[in-house]
Amino acid sequence: MNIQEENINIVKSLYEAFGKRDINRILAMLHPDVEWGEPSNPFNPAGGTHHGHAGFLEWANIGRQSEEILVLQPIKMLTDHDSVAVVGTMKCLALPTGKTYESDFVHLVTIEAGKVTKFQEFFDTYLAGEAFRP
Repeated sequence: MNIQEENINIVKSLYEAFGKRDINRILAMLHPDVEWGEPSNPFNPAGGTHHGHAGFLEWANIGRQSEEILVLQPIKMLTDHDSVAVVGTMKCLALPTGKTYESDFVHLVTIEAGKVTKFQEFFDTYLAGEAFRP
């Protein structure tokens, strides 16, 4: 198996763990100094960049308290020697307002020595912000 196939398998395992809400399995895949981020938005409570396992846990806790992921569907994965770009679609429920939003996304996952060192989300932050706006 080449490095690109290994990286895709790591990312597939990461999504599987997210689907099962298996935080311990996710943490095992993350480098201790992981950088985890999504675009900042004044209405999206999980926006911003978080560092390390503690930062990831903070992000996950904020997410769990503020939104429910109804659909998270990876459609395509593109890879090179140290990263995987995941193209997909999502639908989320903003718990404070009861509003839903849908967006395409790209997740850029950087991997070194079998561990995720960076996870960066790109999606329609306007739609997400509007769903959270009171």
